[in-house]
Amino acid sequence: MSDRIPKPAGLLALAAVIIAVSAGAQTGYPMLTSVYPVGLQRGATAEVTVTGTQNFAGAYGTLFDGPGVTAAIVAPNPAPEAGKAVNSVTLKVTVAADAPLGPQEFRVATPRGLSSVGVLVIGSEPQLLEKEGNNTPKEANPISLPAGVNGRIQQGEDTDCYRFTVNAGDEVVFSCISARLQDRIHDLSPGSGGTHSDPILTLTDASDQELASSDDYYGPDPLLAHRFEKAGDYVLQVRDVRYQGNAGWTYAVTCTKGPFLTAVYPMGVRAGEALSVEPVGFNLGGMREAKIEIPQRPAGPMDLQLQVGDQRTNPVPVMVSDLPQVLESGSNDEPAGATAAVVPGGFNGRIEAENDADCFRFKAAKGQAYTFEVSARRYGSSLDSYIEILDPAGKSVANNDDAAGKDSRLDWGCPADGDYCLRVTDLQRRGGPTYVYYVAATQAQPDFTLQADDDKALIGPGSGYAMYVIARRRNGFAGDIKLSVEGLPPGVTAVADRIPANMTQACVTLRAAPDTKPDFRRIRMFGTAEVKLPDGKVRTLRREVTPMEEIYTPGGGRATYAVETHAASVTEPSDVLLKLSATELTLKPGDTASFDVDVVRQKGYDKNVILDVYLRHLGTKYGDPLPPGVTLDEGASKTLLAPGETRGKITLRAAADAPEIQRLPIAVLGQVSINFVVKVSHASEPFYLSVKK
Repeated sequence: MSDRIPKPAGLLALAAVIIAVSAGAQTGYPMLTSVYPVGLQRGATAEVTVTGTQNFAGAYGTLFDGPGVTAAIVAPNPAPEAGKAVNSVTLKVTVAADAPLGPQEFRVATPRGLSSVGVLVIGSEPQLLEKEGNNTPKEANPISLPAGVNGRIQQGEDTDCYRFTVNAGDEVVFSCISARLQDRIHDLSPGSGGTHSDPILTLTDASDQELASSDDYYGPDPLLAHRFEKAGDYVLQVRDVRYQGNAGWTYAVTCTKGPFLTAVYPMGVRAGEALSVEPVGFNLGGMREAKIEIPQRPAGPMDLQLQVGDQRTNPVPVMVSDLPQVLESGSNDEPAGATAAVVPGGFNGRIEAENDADCFRFKAAKGQAYTFEVSARRYGSSLDSYIEILDPAGKSVANNDDAAGKDSRLDWGCPADGDYCLRVTDLQRRGGPTYVYYVAATQAQPDFTLQADDDKALIGPGSGYAMYVIARRRNGFAGDIKLSVEGLPPGVTAVADRIPANMTQACVTLRAAPDTKPDFRRIRMFGTAEVKLPDGKVRTLRREVTPMEEIYTPGGGRATYAVETHAASVTEPSDVLLKLSATELTLKPGDTASFDVDVVRQKGYDKNVILDVYLRHLGTKYGDPLPPGVTLDEGASKTLLAPGETRGKITLRAAADAPEIQRLPIAVLGQVSINFVVKVSHASEPFYLSVKK
């Protein structure tokens, strides 16, 4: 979410010595494909091996998403040969005793720039590493509860076994994270085929009889809770449900007899208020209610832990809101029994059983626009929501299934005054204690969200990098959006202008001075706009840009997904520098205009260079900063520079009806290939495009 609660600034950990690196071309940035071990314990230090493609040689720092985690680089031993790529690096990671529990994103800094993201999982349990040769129950690794078990499903038919001892009546929770890790890292490891792990957990007794198993719970990742009737030794088995495997398929399994939450109800809470919630989970000591106080804080997700006796639970998300809250009540499956609610307001409910439905009745006014946004699956709920608006006669007049992943969102304009209902169901008609949800119901107002393609700027000295900011306008907002960038490394400047009222994209160019030294920082980008509210008042909105990391799918397709750490790094000299013959370009409707692009090949770079004003992959435009009516004239441009060529040309064409625009900054990209799929784009200084009649 572009207006999400920002996490604390990243922590930098710099190694004392930078390993000597090749004098060759810069080319690619490191792409993480595996992190092992994944699980780390609060208050402990452990070595973590980060593996990937491209080159980690000379790694000198790390960037973490949140507080309480630092790392030092453990130099490869022996040191890499000059000119030889290093595909892994070892980190000595220290976790503070009060570090937040759960996944934490990180990157590794190298002279070629910051890596793609990896994920570590912070837990309170002692962490153990799998010892290979544990494919059968007889060979099972012994573990003592509680424990965090770290392993790898390394090849087909690999089954990892762990033996533990329980007392009669013990309830043990086994929670696995594996597929969710791979969803946030590059998956280009040899042999992966782009597939991710799909783990299954199985419990067997001492005679190898299966007691219980779990496949999918948190998406493909399993959660298994079991109460043992007899004391003795038992075995936990971890494998891929398809009996597949890959060296990059790491996992962490939390094994605990302690209190474990899967949800709390209600899920929506109001800032600054005290309330009671119902905990849902295991080993809760019979607790049916917990009193909590929510601090004053901005609206959005917050991790909540409960105290159970002398122990604290794992964190689960709740949605903090400044709206008045209502909790479903009575038999509200049908409009006649609907829970009375108001808009704006927060609707809290739970789909408690198969075929359950929840109805909330509210008054709506003709001509007023309303927004209903569900928070559920993306925050750990089991619900796959489906929402409908029912008119006063009970007829469905609007609906939505998936808007944010499996969570629904509906923008609806009321056609006539009256009492309407919002009905919430599970798409698969399932239900249960963990099918909790929160609906933010508001009167729709002009607004916007922002995303950036992509998430990390790789800027060589004297060179630049372009990020494409994409706006999604909502509820009639059509104004200019002013862009800004905060937290840049020393020596780096930004040209962040605006997204004009008649556009949805803009090019933001970051440039490093010629003498800038390698460095990195977590950055934040914002868009600010004035919107006119229905009552005629003007409100200033400031929305943070969500960074989107690219990932390449089987067959070479490109996709993006949201990450937490927006970053910029100054690299060693880039492969190419771009110099434009003109930085001011004025077009008349119906005309063309051209300028030359000189490519300075650095450090002997002699491969193809592709020039572009779009961010493209296999013909699809992911970034298009040109104003309406202006296009790149492909036939009149020279954009492919073969080895040895140093001059290209960009020609732009304005349609006869192209609207006027004043000095819109746009960068030219010089793209160099990392491999047959992935490219790195170096940017020129921006040219300023105007269209004048």
